[in-house]
Amino acid sequence: MDKPTVRLESGASGTRKKKAAAPSDQNVKLAIRLIEAVNEALRGLIRYRGDLSAMAIDALTSVDLESAGLVSSEEQMVRDTTITLPKTLHRKIKKLAEDRGRSMNIMVNSALAHWLAKKGALKLR
Repeated sequence: MDKPTVRLESGASGTRKKKAAAPSDQNVKLAIRLIEAVNEALRGLIRYRGDLSAMAIDALTSVDLESAGLVSSEEQMVRDTTITLPKTLHRKIKKLAEDRGRSMNIMVNSALAHWLAKKGALKLR
């Protein structure tokens, strides 16, 4: 007795490629070193389950980095963390960093510090 056979329709197999959430040509991955206090406050706020990139984007778009006080580059930092930013925001932060004579890392840390302070998760001196 022959075993029954089935045929798969084209594209119905489980080997299809997954669609990306967003085209990678519209985003930039940025490795940053967070200041210890910013890192601790962020990790406490999200308890390692949140999306750091989304928080960084919110901070970078809501804090006025043209006039906000910047964190010191002398602060103790932790190892690299990678965040994903839209290319347009990346260009804006890069230009602000150049205009203020600071690194993008300082700009991201400063935005996050002010953002966390607004949430009551960090105190600024």
